[in-house]
Amino acid sequence: MRSAIRRVASAALDALCPERCAACGVVVATHDLFCHACRDAVNVLGPPECERCGRPLAVGAACAPCVLEDGAIRQARAFARYETGVVGHPVARALHAFKYAGTWRFAARLAAAMLTRVPATQAAGAPLVVPVPLHPARLRARGYNQSAMLARHIARARRWPIVLTLLVRTRDTPSQTALTAAARRANVADAFAVRHPGAARERAILLVDDVWTSGATAHAAVAALRRDGARVVDVLTFARVADPRYETGT
Repeated sequence: MRSAIRRVASAALDALCPERCAACGVVVATHDLFCHACRDAVNVLGPPECERCGRPLAVGAACAPCVLEDGAIRQARAFARYETGVVGHPVARALHAFKYAGTWRFAARLAAAMLTRVPATQAAGAPLVVPVPLHPARLRARGYNQSAMLARHIARARRWPIVLTLLVRTRDTPSQTALTAAARRANVADAFAVRHPGAARERAILLVDDVWTSGATAHAAVAALRRDGARVVDVLTFARVADPRYETGT
């Protein structure tokens, strides 16, 4: 009886407030993130890719940066490629609407897409899900943390524990949009801390964010978790900005 009531209520909600394509706004099926046209323009990520950071590769099992780095991040994965320089690309439009236009309703469908790319290293256990935090000043201005919304849906779907406030942002860093990769890392260095020292000790953690650009934010957040004693940290994002230097093998 209850399941029948839920089905009727769900159908009524869909009729009154149908889901819309996260990029162009046309009506889509309840669980679809994009319409067919926008979906065809999305580059969904997957092998061949760097076994550690998930960067698409033309050849090899690991990209050059991961060969040289210290391995603080065990694995990082993203659902789709973020195409820079492509005006109106569906991934960019969806994230902009979700992040800046208050389109909270996209959160469940964005997270559902991300679930297809949960790092394989998490398959055998139940990691602690942790979102990348906003600085309190930015959180007040925006009104919500988009990464926390994604983390909630991911944790709920997998029945994994979640701590929304494990990490805190200790300083309000300037926007990274126009910065080089090196400047991004300097900008967010030591910008994160564990709220209660020891809370991450010996934990396996899945760090959730909306987009991986240069990896600077993820590396800074992971560094704080590892300093607090986290055993391993994996990273999951909806999108990843392309890096043609390694994807083409040049």
